[in-house]
Amino acid sequence: MQRPLAAPLLLVSFLLTSPFWTTWAWATTARDLSQGITIDGFAGEWAADEQLFGYNAAAKMLEEPTDDSKWGINNDITQVRVTWDAHNLYLAGEAKTWGNNLVIWVDVLPGRGMTTMSGLNSWSRNFTFDVSDAANDNDFSPDLFGATWDGNPTPHLVIYQSGTQVVDNQVGGGLFRAASTFYQDWDGRAMELAIPWSAVFANDPETRDTVVTVGGTTDTLRWFPPGQRRLKICAAITAGGDNTGGPDSAPDNTRGHTNEGSDFVYLDNFAEIDLDRNDDTGLGHGGPDGIPDWGVGPTDRNEPGRFRFKYPVPIVGVRFGLANLEFNRPAFAPDRGEQLDFRFEIQPPVAQSDPLAGIRTVDLSANVFDMRGRFIRNLYISSRRNAFPSAEFPYDPSRPDSDTWDGRDASGQIVPPGVYIVRMVIEPNLSRQTRAVVVVR
Repeated sequence: MQRPLAAPLLLVSFLLTSPFWTTWAWATTARDLSQGITIDGFAGEWAADEQLFGYNAAAKMLEEPTDDSKWGINNDITQVRVTWDAHNLYLAGEAKTWGNNLVIWVDVLPGRGMTTMSGLNSWSRNFTFDVSDAANDNDFSPDLFGATWDGNPTPHLVIYQSGTQVVDNQVGGGLFRAASTFYQDWDGRAMELAIPWSAVFANDPETRDTVVTVGGTTDTLRWFPPGQRRLKICAAITAGGDNTGGPDSAPDNTRGHTNEGSDFVYLDNFAEIDLDRNDDTGLGHGGPDGIPDWGVGPTDRNEPGRFRFKYPVPIVGVRFGLANLEFNRPAFAPDRGEQLDFRFEIQPPVAQSDPLAGIRTVDLSANVFDMRGRFIRNLYISSRRNAFPSAEFPYDPSRPDSDTWDGRDASGQIVPPGVYIVRMVIEPNLSRQTRAVVVVR
């Protein structure tokens, strides 16, 4: 069925000159898209303003390059799509997943979702999410995700509960509809999901079903606090087994990926879409009505505030490592007021000319152990440092006021004389260095 087009003459003019879009089809959300979106694992019916990634004219590159995977073009995401109607959120991911998985995460409930996939009771993977700016709702803590593997026609919908607990739902259970067609290096394949809003907001205590009559038709819709829910979306290729990472994410993260399937991946970028700016039902009395908007382009960049990336893409992610951990002295006497100062480097160094120098960061932990491996003290945990010095922190990534040990344990007592190990880690376990120091009296 042909999808509805909006303002054809104006849109043709825009699309011919747009720096973002490379297709001419244009469609909007609606009260009912069930006849326009076919959940069959092929995304040909989706339109331009339902795709997250277009063309960045300034960079002269696709916003999601087709060759940026660490495992090559047969394990690479090419597009993620999103739209909705009154009853369902629709998602599609286009990729090649030869021998591996595709996951699309959705964060819709501010600050309450998972912080890591590691240790989940289902779909445990070495992916950790950036929740450092939760106070400003600029974090990513997914509440649910759709996932499939190469050759599997029936994706799963996994809904987060708490801690390490998720509920793994399968097609056929009646909760959602989905299909995927990935097979080795075959082109034009996708994972598609139609997820009821009741499942999207499954863990949201502020949402409820409400009966609404619009245009003479009465319907039961899922209501949320007006103007207070936004979709945050990220996708990645993951390796096939539990406790593994992956080679590609979309949108690009700032900290990159590696060739090693067991390495942790830190996801700190996402696409964000405002669900509710208009009054389609009358519930909002002219303002946001608590129902996902109808008649809008989900990724329309001409509507201020509708769509954004946390960090504009494309991004070349940088995988930082620790190097040259040094002490100011080989031994020290805490009971005489002496302390250990340590310094280190982050490799590769960030060039001042790097346009992303201001957002290149690392999360550092420093701990002390004795020679038997027994824990002595955490000096700091996940201290966020700039990889390039800033005006506020001119010595970053080192910080002289923090990168010290006074020779005391976690209880505040001076440790006995002996050899101790200072361990530094770029979290989540991305790189580490250790060095021994002697405590004397």
